[in-house]
Amino acid sequence: MILVMFDIDGTLLRTRGSSIRAMKLAAEKVFGTPGAFDEVECAGRLDPHIIGDALHPFGIVPTEEEWRQFKEYYFAALREHQGNFQLVAGANRLLDNLRQHKHILLGLATGNFTESAFIKIEGVGLRPEWFVANAFGEEVADRASLVALAIERAKRWGGGSIDRAIMVGDTPRDVAAAKANSCPCVAVATGRYSMERLAEAGADLCVPSLEPTRLLMNFILDGGRRCLRPDTASLFHWE
Repeated sequence: MILVMFDIDGTLLRTRGSSIRAMKLAAEKVFGTPGAFDEVECAGRLDPHIIGDALHPFGIVPTEEEWRQFKEYYFAALREHQGNFQLVAGANRLLDNLRQHKHILLGLATGNFTESAFIKIEGVGLRPEWFVANAFGEEVADRASLVALAIERAKRWGGGSIDRAIMVGDTPRDVAAAKANSCPCVAVATGRYSMERLAEAGADLCVPSLEPTRLLMNFILDGGRRCLRPDTASLFHWE
């Protein structure tokens, strides 16, 4: 079996600022301040860490009840903004191709909360049931553990070993998490990072979008270690 894990934001879709706006609204409702979300690094991080850092300048450490309230307001606001979400080019075609192979499992390895992850993918027309080996931001302490948890769940789902696990993400943090679990990583320059920066981070395959379906499918199926070079758009071995 082959496991293909996807990050969500910047990889499969863009919320076009709706996620942060929803977090700021939830913070205002629960804590009386929109927080410092505009100053916090978000790309490739876990939602609980992003929220904690945005509240830290105000001396706020949420209680368990406040976390519950925050998520309730956040998820509600996120649903209201689903019309703003945008699927990344090529995502549907790639997922359709992957789903045609019975020996491929799809998973999510995302810093999103469980509920917000599914609100986002449903907002762009993707089906939650397509993704069977998932790990979410509230379940682990770091990104590497996120990938490890998705792999462990894939093993349980498949009833045995996983021959290969591949991470698809858009940040150096996704690349590092994959490497920490000895997984190849496909890096997609659809977020804030360039192909050059993602290649420097050690991605095994760098692509400008999810549109080169044949290249991506070949890499996933044959387990090669090729990288699309940003300056020449040619393939070379990335050691």
